[in-house]
This record gives sequence, C-alpha cells and structure tokens, in this order.
Amino acid sequence: MSDASESADDFGLTRRTLLKAGGASAGAAALGGCLSSPGQTDSSAGGTAKAYGNCWQCHKLCGMEVTLENDGDEQVATEIHGIDGHPRGSAGEGTKGTLCPKGLSQLEKAYSPKRIKQPYVRKDGELEAVEWEEAFQYAADRLAEFKAEHGAESLIEFHGWGTTGTFSTLFGNLYGCPNSVPHPTPTCFGSMAVTGTLMGLGGGNIRWVDYPNTKYVLVWGRDPLDTFAGQWEAKQLLQAKERGATIVTIDPVYTETAKKSDKWLPIKPRTDGALALAIANVIIEEELYDEEFVENYTHGFDAYRDAVEGKTPEWAAEKTGLDAEDIRDIALGFGRAAPNAGITSWTGLGQSADHQKGAQNLVALTGLVGNIDRPGGQRWFASASLSNPFKVGCEAELPDNAAENRCYLTDPDAGYASLTKKPVQNNVPRMVEDGVINGMVYYYRNPVTDGATQEWLGTEEKTGALEEMDLVIGIDAFWSETTRNADVVFPESSQLEKPMLGSGGYGAYNTKTWVTGSGAAIDPQWNTKPGFDIIQGLGRAMGYDEFFVWDDKEQYINDQLSEIDLTLEELEAEDTYVLTGDFGYEKWKDGGFAQGADTFWFDLDKKLTGAYEKLSEQVGAEIGTGPQWVPPGTISDELTEEYPLEMLDARTVEFSHGGDQALSKPLEQLAETFDLEHEDYRGNYLVMHTDDAAERDIENGDMVTISSSHGEAELMAFVTEGIRPGAVSVEPYGFGRGSIQPDEEGANNMILNRPDQIDPISGEIDRHIAISVTPAGGEH
Repeated sequence: MSDASESADDFGLTRRTLLKAGGASAGAAALGGCLSSPGQTDSSAGGTAKAYGNCWQCHKLCGMEVTLENDGDEQVATEIHGIDGHPRGSAGEGTKGTLCPKGLSQLEKAYSPKRIKQPYVRKDGELEAVEWEEAFQYAADRLAEFKAEHGAESLIEFHGWGTTGTFSTLFGNLYGCPNSVPHPTPTCFGSMAVTGTLMGLGGGNIRWVDYPNTKYVLVWGRDPLDTFAGQWEAKQLLQAKERGATIVTIDPVYTETAKKSDKWLPIKPRTDGALALAIANVIIEEELYDEEFVENYTHGFDAYRDAVEGKTPEWAAEKTGLDAEDIRDIALGFGRAAPNAGITSWTGLGQSADHQKGAQNLVALTGLVGNIDRPGGQRWFASASLSNPFKVGCEAELPDNAAENRCYLTDPDAGYASLTKKPVQNNVPRMVEDGVINGMVYYYRNPVTDGATQEWLGTEEKTGALEEMDLVIGIDAFWSETTRNADVVFPESSQLEKPMLGSGGYGAYNTKTWVTGSGAAIDPQWNTKPGFDIIQGLGRAMGYDEFFVWDDKEQYINDQLSEIDLTLEELEAEDTYVLTGDFGYEKWKDGGFAQGADTFWFDLDKKLTGAYEKLSEQVGAEIGTGPQWVPPGTISDELTEEYPLEMLDARTVEFSHGGDQALSKPLEQLAETFDLEHEDYRGNYLVMHTDDAAERDIENGDMVTISSSHGEAELMAFVTEGIRPGAVSVEPYGFGRGSIQPDEEGANNMILNRPDQIDPISGEIDRHIAISVTPAGGEH
C-alpha cells in the first residue's frame, strides 16, 4: 500500500460521524435463525464463523465481512467490517476496505423490531397478517380482477434500486404494465441526467472523475466526502488531493468536501449556469480549449461560442455572488490542467427547472476541454458482461406484453409526460384523479416522499391518490404511511438476509471490470423473504411458472455469472469480488458517444427544437436549444417578500433516501453530526445562516416552521455560517409525514412541493422552493 493510500484510509471522511461510528459491532437481538449461506466459513476460534455481504443501503454494494457468533443453537451477526481491495468499499488494490454509517447500521436493521415481520392483506378495510401462500394468492387474484376491470395499462410501477431485476419483468414483460417510473430521472437528478445523455456525455458520467490521474477537480453541487457513491470515491478524491491535485468545491453549503478543498465558492443557488458560461469564456479567450476534439467530435460549437461571448467573470460575479478573480482563477486552472481535469456534479444541478440550462452549460465544459474518457478527466467506466438469466434458465421466450399497451406516462398525447417524453412522477396523483391510473405496485421506493406529498396522502379537504386507487401492492421492510395504505404488504428481508450480485461500472478500478456478490449471511428474520423470493412466489401464483424456474436466488445468480464462467460460491471464495477484464480510454473513438451519437452535442438543435419552443411558450421567455443563461425564477420559483428564502435539500452520510430512518443508531449519529444530540429530537434539520436566523429571532436548536405557497412542515434549526445567506438546506430529506421515521419526527419538505413544480424538459421534481422560515414556538 502506498503512503497516499494509507493516509487516505485513515482520513476523517465525513463530519464527525465516521469518527463517531464506533466499532463495527452492535448488540444484535437473539432473533437469528439457522444459517445456510454458501459463503459461510468456519472460524478456528470460539464458536464464531465468517460470512459475507454487499451493502445495499445506498445501492453501491460495498463489500462486508460479517462475524457470526453462536447463540445457543443459532448464530447471529455481531460485527461487520469492510473488505480490503473491494471495488466499491476501498480505494483499490492493497488498500483498506471500510463501511460508512449506513453500512454499519445493517446490523441494527437486520434485527430491528420495527420491521414488518410478516405478510399483510386488506380484509374488510383492515390489514390482516397472513401466511405467504395466502398473500401470494390474494395478490394474484386482485391483480387478475384489476386487469379484467381496468386493464394492465391502468397500473403503475414504481421501482427504486431493488435487489432483483425480476420486478419489472413480472409486471412489465408478463403482466403488461407499461407505466414505469424509474429511478433516478424524475426524482434524483433528472435535469442533469437527461441533459448529459442528450449531449452525448451520458447521464451519470458527469459524476465520475478518473481520480488516479487527475490534476484538477471541480466538485460542483455535490459532496462526495459525505454522500459518496461507495467508499472508493471519497478515498480516491482524498488521494488525488494528497498527490497535489487541486480541489475546488462550488456549492451554497460549506460541505465536508468544501472543508477539505483548496477553494470553496459559495455560489448563489440556481446561478451555476452563469458560472459555467464564464469559465468557458475564459477558456476560449485564452485558447485553452481542445481545438482538435471540438473540430472533429462535436456539434454546435458556433452556437456555444456565441453563448459565452461577453459572459466574462465580472458578468458572472454579479449573477452568482462570487468574486470575479476567483472565477478567472478556476477557469485558468481547470483549462490548463485539462484534459487531466474533471468535474463531479450531481443533484446540485439536477433538481430544478432553472438548472436544466445550467446543466447544459456545465456539461458543455467537458466537450470544450476534451476531457471525456481521457486520463484524469470524465471517466467512462465499463461493466462486466453478465448473462440474462431468463435466456439461460428458461425454455420459454420472455414476451414484452407492456409494449402492447398504451403508456400514459410517456405518451405526449395523454398530457402527462415531460417535453422529452419522460415520466413525470408529480403527475401521477392527477392521473389517479382522472381515472387513468387505478393501481400501483412498488418496490424499494416510497413515492409519497419524492414530491407532491399532499396530493399523494390527501388533506382534510381532499382524499389523496393512495386512498383513491383500487389496488396498492408494496414490497417494503418498514411501516410507513404508504405501506399502511396498501392492500398487500410483502415484508422484505434486509441486506444481510439475501444473496446479492453486482457487475460493476464505476469504482476503484479505473481500467478493470469486476463483479461482486455474496450469499445470505443470516437467514431471513421473522417471516420475511428476500425480494427475489417474493417476486418469484407472486409470479408463480399469477400463473407464470414457466418464467420463474429457479430453486432460489443463488441459482438465478449462477445463471447470470455463466457468461464469465463463475459461480456465487467461487465469488465468495475470493472475498466477494473478482476483476474480470480490462478497458481503456477514449472509447468514443470506436463506440461513439451516449445513445450511439457520433458527436458530442453543444447545441441540441436537431434533437429538442420543438420541446424548447413549447417551453418558451409556457414560461413567456425565449429559451433556445444551445447553452444559455436562464436566470433563477424563469421557470421555477421566484423569491418574493413573502417567501424570501430558497430551500434546498441533501443527503447525509447516515441516510440514503428513506431506507433507514427507522433505525436508532443513524438517528443518534445524525444528531451528533449537528452537535444537537442533547436535544430531545431525532429528526432532520434545517441548515440556515446566522444572519437569516438572527433576522427571524431563531437560535440554534429551535423548532422552526418552513412554509411555501403550498404547505408547511416543522423541524429543528441548525444555525451556522456554513451556508450562503438566503439559502436554507433540509438535511437529510426523507423524514416527516409519509416516511418510515418513528412518529414521523422531522419534516417531509416535499409537503411544500406543488405538483406543477417540475422541470418541463426532464420531468424532474423541482426541489428548489421559495419558502419562509418562522419560529415554531420556541425551543424544542
């Protein structure tokens, strides 16, 4: 291991939580079952054994080594540790594997008494506990009745990052449901993802920097030291800094990454597009751009050059609130380091209608300096090739019954899709009200906390969409308002209780493909089942036996691994991961750009002319197809005297979306992060600047009410100088009404979101909302 690797592994990665996460052990309740994991190996000491797992709390698959101890005739998981060299849990070969608080919390999750412990079905208006066979048959009968009455096109499918790919196979290919709301486009970073894909970079590739070779990194609207895509990313970013790379963070919030950066630019929210144009202006004026790449591999450079003309650092300083010299310095630094310079951006430019053009301006920088899939720039990772288990294990040919039915979500004539024919999740409650959608199935997803919460759950004046639907079927681990309103509730096992497999992509190995996988470390607790077993059991009850032919998930995984002549047992024998192949740089030379495009698109004139014409009509402003400055409030909320603050929201290292808010240890760690553990409160926090707080007679630890034109919620204030005045941030989201947080403490800030607050281009839910903040009756 190099000195840099050792130093990065020992670095305090996040606030205080990783330092306070304590040992990897936890007091597991004596609820473990007998173990049958194929990867389990006996230890030579004291009645213990070793098993493996892959953490799925933020769906990044960091490798876990699990210690099992005897408890009478049973074994329980008592410790979890990272796996050295793991592609997601370490910085690479010869480096230490670790887990973040989310990973360490899997011990508590496995044995949490707050979990849903057995299946439920609704009888005479009430949820009643039943056995699995009855639950499967009940759901199958209800789905058959639903199709006969409404048609499969009246069902909608919500899926997040579930641990099995068979969910959409069952409801789409077989049942025929065409309405699928995926993750992440409408709920995570759609304004950036859709834009990046259309331009040729690829939706997620604005996040990935080739850290081992980079000299300069713009961390733009992202906090990879706190909300990383696996431990590898935080560690490699720190390694890059230790090697001498310049790190610049552009964010309204003084994030963990900002604290360890060479420069923090506290930009005014929704002005990122102006900054990106000014950076391009300097790079073009100083002739630092990649002329060969621009001439041979791009489209629309003349329109881009025209867009940046006159957009000087001084011009951008007035828009962004930043210093003109700082803007010039980072433009020169980035331009001179390129192509060994990268940008990592994510939700910061992905969750507002006004950000769509900002995202285009930012992505354009990668084409300008020609850093795409070049050493030190934007890395295009490659994944190991796996077999389609339905082609390996099934004799019957899988149909595509969904293709025969009308998809109301994406059909432009139906009136519910975005201008690029993407799903708009916020329109689903209206679709229910219109009678277009009458049922919902969901897995690893809670749509009521994503947006338009009031329309989903209802108010005193109006019934919500959840209650209006004829059929709701969910697969979940904890109770929430969504599960309590369902007609069928299937309780899913936790990560430690089910086999896992992932085939890579981004990770610590920047030139190697890989696979990682593990069997179940412990048996399913109570009367729960892994997601694969649930879907296969339901599929068989629905009459699709010929397509659900596996004895268990291990056999299904082995069919997937047959492409690379590997089995799950062999994979576990290699500490859960195997490097499978090599890939190089500049893959666009032979394979083209995203979606098979021959060039990188600065100007989307041949793709989205009609969409932008319609958008211009909607907002009463001229919005073209090329890079452009769109001031805040042009499409989304304008700040007013009544609602003068701009609300943002974020994840934290303790939580990913809404998956572990029911666990006590992450809640305690979150309180410690904000130095508010002495308060009798375990919800989320409103981060606000000291000046904004003083103006409203708010002190640190006070309960406050956040209000928009649509709704209000209550949470605790964290007062700091580490955020730009005028901006407030809900950290983390996923709490309050509709969540799995006990007693729903904290705020679901999407109660403040109106259904029409979306990005019309991508369909992304707009999370930048104009609000007021007032005291909620003094200290909590």
